[in-house]
Amino acid sequence: MMLRQAQHERKILGTFQPQPFALSLSKGERQPLIRISRAFFNCFSLLLGLVLAFPFALAAQERRIIVGLTTRTGTNSLPFVIAEEKGFFKGEGLNAVVVIMQNQVVVNGVLTKNVDYGGTFSNFVGAALAGLPVRIVMSVMDGSDHVLVTSPNIKRVEDLKGRIVGISSFGGTPHSEVIAILKKYGMNEKDVTFLQIGGSSARYQALDSGSIHAAMLTPPFNKIGLKRGFNELVMFNDVMQIPLGGLAVHTDQIKERGPEIVRVIKALTKSIDYIRTRKGDILSHMEKSWGIKDPDVRDGIYRDLAGIYSRTGIAPEETMKNVIRLVQETRKSASPVAVADVADWSFAKKAAEELKK
Repeated sequence: MMLRQAQHERKILGTFQPQPFALSLSKGERQPLIRISRAFFNCFSLLLGLVLAFPFALAAQERRIIVGLTTRTGTNSLPFVIAEEKGFFKGEGLNAVVVIMQNQVVVNGVLTKNVDYGGTFSNFVGAALAGLPVRIVMSVMDGSDHVLVTSPNIKRVEDLKGRIVGISSFGGTPHSEVIAILKKYGMNEKDVTFLQIGGSSARYQALDSGSIHAAMLTPPFNKIGLKRGFNELVMFNDVMQIPLGGLAVHTDQIKERGPEIVRVIKALTKSIDYIRTRKGDILSHMEKSWGIKDPDVRDGIYRDLAGIYSRTGIAPEETMKNVIRLVQETRKSASPVAVADVADWSFAKKAAEELKK
């Protein structure tokens, strides 16, 4: 039965003789088809050339990259915002978007891989010291621009005893900085009440409303506060030199997306260069995006920030040791830690090499 069926199928197939379609057409009918075929071939060749020439850009644009920050306002956030708004991320073939969230949410987001890059610093130092799989891959600022700002009636650090101090989060940079300042002035963290509030903008609003009595603030909020009668008591750079602001990633990202990390660092480096060389544009940004109308305040902020950004993306060894010690003291830890346990500068070095070409 199967043999007869096979013979029958061969007989049916044998009766079908495919005709050469193109050859059966007249010359006049073939010409339009030939032109269409050539046009299709040319378009296909162009597309193939683009893919071969820019494979990373096409691939990268397909992936949406989340960069976590605590605010869009202030010196720490400025390089990220400028990189997004002025197209430096796109210039490196990156579809990156800045998303604002609480400090600890940035860290948790990176740990759960819901956030690709974190733009905070000491919280990631703390996470790495705790053995969590994160590393800092770029330092954005070589020093801290944080200032201890207090209510008008608080003139000395010692006057903070029994008062409420606003911080971003427990273990975050402002928390660690306040503890270091209290220690320098013969006090300790039990002398004040810490209130976890959020980023510098939220801390300033709490200070302005009277909900707290002091906070570590960054530009522009310390300068705005000064204009409104608040006091700038201590510049943290006068207490200790630490890097502030950076780029942190999950260690799986280091293994799987090294070239992407390099491109993100290159985009931020270009953004920092833009900030240094385009003063007029940055002053305009401060007015429009930060809401600072006073030209003297804007100019003062720019003078403070222009020299604090990193030129290499690599924090000096001594300042990294300082921030590690600062975080350890806050978290009551004293285990010996190497900078390599917290940071990986290889991508910043690679980015610098590529930018020189």
